[in-house]
Amino acid sequence: MFMLICLLLLDNVSLHFSHEQSDKSRFLDLESSQQSELKVLIQLLIEEVSEKSRCIVSITDTYYRRKVDVKKLMTRNYLPIYRILVKENEEFSPPRRKLLHSLQDSKYVGCDIYLILMTNGLQIVEFLKYTEEERLINAHGKFVFMYDFRIFHKEMRYLWNRIINVVFIRHYTKFKRNTKGQLQVYEWYDLNTVHFPARVRGLVTTKYIDTWYANRFRYGINHFASKTRDLRKQKLRVAVFEHIPAVTEDAQAFFTDQSDIDLNSKPLGIEFEMLLIIARVLNFQPEFYYPENIQVERWGSMKNSSFTGIFGEAKEGNAIFYLGDLYYTMHHLQILDLSWPYNTECLTFLTLESLSEDSWKLLILPFALQTWLAVIFLLCLVGILLFFFARFYKYHVGLNLKKMNEPKATKISLNETNRKISVRKSNARPSEWKNLHLFTDPVNSILYTYSMLLQVSLPDLPKAWSLRVFIGWWWIFTILITVFYKASMTASLANAIKRVTIDTIGELVESSLPIASWNEETKDSFSNFSDANLQQLSERHKIVVDEQDAIAAVANGSLCYYESLYVLGRERVKRQILEVELQKNGTEESNRMFKDHNLHVMEECVINMPVSLGMDKHSPLKSHVDKLVKQIIESGFVQKWLSDVVQQSKVLELRQEGQAQKALIDLDKLLCAMVALIFGYFLGILALAFEIWYWKKVVMRDPNYNKYRMDLFYKKM
Repeated sequence: MFMLICLLLLDNVSLHFSHEQSDKSRFLDLESSQQSELKVLIQLLIEEVSEKSRCIVSITDTYYRRKVDVKKLMTRNYLPIYRILVKENEEFSPPRRKLLHSLQDSKYVGCDIYLILMTNGLQIVEFLKYTEEERLINAHGKFVFMYDFRIFHKEMRYLWNRIINVVFIRHYTKFKRNTKGQLQVYEWYDLNTVHFPARVRGLVTTKYIDTWYANRFRYGINHFASKTRDLRKQKLRVAVFEHIPAVTEDAQAFFTDQSDIDLNSKPLGIEFEMLLIIARVLNFQPEFYYPENIQVERWGSMKNSSFTGIFGEAKEGNAIFYLGDLYYTMHHLQILDLSWPYNTECLTFLTLESLSEDSWKLLILPFALQTWLAVIFLLCLVGILLFFFARFYKYHVGLNLKKMNEPKATKISLNETNRKISVRKSNARPSEWKNLHLFTDPVNSILYTYSMLLQVSLPDLPKAWSLRVFIGWWWIFTILITVFYKASMTASLANAIKRVTIDTIGELVESSLPIASWNEETKDSFSNFSDANLQQLSERHKIVVDEQDAIAAVANGSLCYYESLYVLGRERVKRQILEVELQKNGTEESNRMFKDHNLHVMEECVINMPVSLGMDKHSPLKSHVDKLVKQIIESGFVQKWLSDVVQQSKVLELRQEGQAQKALIDLDKLLCAMVALIFGYFLGILALAFEIWYWKKVVMRDPNYNKYRMDLFYKKM
């Protein structure tokens, strides 16, 4: 009996053990089949995109690390792979150093495939938030996620506007009883591909998630096909900051309705026209709008840990495009995405143009300093040469002065052989050496040479032919010089007031004037330059809120305003037109103030800055926009639009110049004549005083001096 009981217990134990073994084996078979299906699915996805990719980043936790070994799946591909293991209690603000270095290296080499297999959806949310904010992942790459409803929280809505090349692997589970009444579990994996939202800036909602379609992986299907080539007339918001030459004032009329834009003949701005072409190609409707208080905030700045202006709109993701002449800088790239630069703008200063009253020195203004030095040097040189020519003829070529005054000598000789008488005259011809005394004295030589330069004829020409030829060529030189001087003098009389301008950075530093701009970036950029002059300017930098107040300060001579060359040109013309209107109804004092001061754009560019279209950070439209911008540049549209905007400013300036008063000769411009006359009187009086002193102190004290026999005194001298 005991043996029978033991046998029955052993049978039950063995039966129970056999049931446990079968359940365990069934579970292992099920798990192995799930693993193999997941591996095959991931391997097929990797093979689909491996040909056009650079490398892959695998981010898994411990659970999926055991299920899928990506390294083994890459045996048939030669893509570099970065394997990152995420712990269960991993935090990403900031991440551990090893994980951070792996993400930085993968971004540096250009990885564009991200395989993220994690069971904790909240951990995926934190990971995506941090890496996208710090730009540690390529949001335009291809992503593979394990489906988890927690990653579609409302806080993640902005992120799914940027990461759109996504394939979700969804794990399906189904319970069903078999023919024997046993409950069986059916599990499989399928793909969910994300399409571009109905509105690009629209938010991912539960309703939208429910409409995702699932399809089995099939060969020939591009699961990462571009979803941004045709936006199907969706409305995209465009934040606008009115700035020349990006957007003009006339563009506001077409913010809401562009139906009549083809009939417009006014310039609307480069970026506005460019965005209309992009909207037509990508098939969307732009909704232009001005952000709140944009005229004051402009690009924006940091206030209370948040940005204002255009940057504030970009931080909050309120728009898809941002127009406003945005510079292609690292600071801007941290806030939003920038397209391919479409133009390069010259950034310089608007300064005061002063008018100096220098009519008193108008006599020396026609020639530059080098010209005056050359003329004076030639005057002295020619006077000395004439002196040496005259002395050479007097003592080496000609006869003495006494012989020159004697009558011509005649010699008679008798030839007894032929009984002929021959008469030989002297070779000396004193008339050829006449008037040499004009240049034999050094002082007289310089004075007569100077008189010829002033177009005063000589009392008589010397008879020596070499001197005459030399003097003739000197006269030709003096005629040319005097003609040049008179022509330049005439031009100087027409506009005798010299304009004092600041055209270089060095001159701006020497002026010690403060500089101003409407953003803090100018000061930071100047301080980061290696140029010592720009570093000095950064110490004098001020922030201005109202641009018109800054222009008024420049007109008062108390400021230099830093902006784009096109903006400064437009503001300069507008200021001149305003001054002309004020002069018509102003007093004489105000008219003189406007007359003596003008605005001037500095000629030297501080920097040539690339300019781009602004887009939402990690915008999925960037690749298409870059291609379109390049095509627009190559087609010449940018230069055409820029010339239209600049031409408008030129027309206004020409109108203003046409109404300007013509230059007339007034008493102020004749001040130089009074100065010359007074200077001549002074020199004459000084010479007269010197002669009187010489007569009394030298001549009258001479022992041979006798006022009754002055002829003998001068004869002895």
